[in-house]
Amino acid sequence: MADNSSEFECLIGYSFRNRDLMEEALQEASVVTPGNERLALIGDKVLALMLLQDWYRTGNSTADGTYLLQDFACNKILASRARSIGLTRFIHPRQDIKREIPEHVLATSIEAILGAVWLDATQNISEVQSVMDKLQIYPP
Repeated sequence: MADNSSEFECLIGYSFRNRDLMEEALQEASVVTPGNERLALIGDKVLALMLLQDWYRTGNSTADGTYLLQDFACNKILASRARSIGLTRFIHPRQDIKREIPEHVLATSIEAILGAVWLDATQNISEVQSVMDKLQIYPP
């Protein structure tokens, strides 16, 4: 990753102060390491917070808020975004299995990136929003 970390940071529009968080965000989990799953847990909630704070301002129904999460925070959409921006070339996949990177791993990686940015930026919501904008995760 050392060779293309700057390229990755350019892709997401954020420069990490803590390189370990960046590395962890891109490491697929395996039987011997949790990989990026801990960061993804944080990133999943940060993603929901970002989507729902904008939804709340609209005054729309709770059903609309639920649909928003289902539409923009689901594995299918997140994996699609990961593929379209070329994230697969930065993910460190498991070495014990030879396969294409599955949808759930791509989605988990997007969530882990958001979690890593949240922690690295000391919970600065504007930094996370910038990354989400760069990754085009927000609703149109």
